Amino acid sequence: MIKIITADDHQIVLDGLKALLEDQSEFQVIGEAKNGKELIEACNTLNPDLILTDIGMPVMDGIEALRSIKKTHPELKTLVLTTYTDRRNIREMLKIDVDGYLLKDSGKAVFIEAINTIMTGEKYYDKRVTEIMMNSFSKSKKKPQSNTPLTKREKDIVRLISEGLDSQEISGILFISLLTVETHRKNIYTKLGINKIASLVRYALEEGLIE
Repeated sequence: MIKIITADDHQIVLDGLKALLEDQSEFQVIGEAKNGKELIEACNTLNPDLILTDIGMPVMDGIEALRSIKKTHPELKTLVLTTYTDRRNIREMLKIDVDGYLLKDSGKAVFIEAINTIMTGEKYYDKRVTEIMMNSFSKSKKKPQSNTPLTKREKDIVRLISEGLDSQEISGILFISLLTVETHRKNIYTKLGINKIASLVRYALEEGLIE
């Protein structure tokens, strides 16, 4: 039985999540919270396996709550369920190292798949989140990119590194393994003949990969 705490500032959402989750025999909703402070208190007293939370909540938002919870309960699985699709919130959640980020208009099958994937120890990010992160990069029109020896995937990784994301975060965004990310990073540094992130960022700027 997977014990879950849900957090959202709308009771109708909490009611809907509980009905949906408890329709599955392997899930049990053991607590609810309407703000980040209540979520922290619930985690400290109820010992859940998974937190399912929105971002925008009163008193304390989901970002601050999860940042605190991850410090005291690093083993606790976390799934963000939200309507927020802006780059800032996505990036903040990635830095906290949440286990999943799902949009609220996702279907039931995707929702259940996300939870089951997370509980196996893997990350689950909505594919639209990946697209938002990758499409958010502004490419300079001043410099041609045809001379770079990097592949499309390597360019994507360079952009994410330039954003300050580490290999684990990049792995989740691109839906590839951590080992694959590390292999790409080594190939990038070898191709470009550099070994520092600052030099990589400078190269990305010069080649128009980032602005």
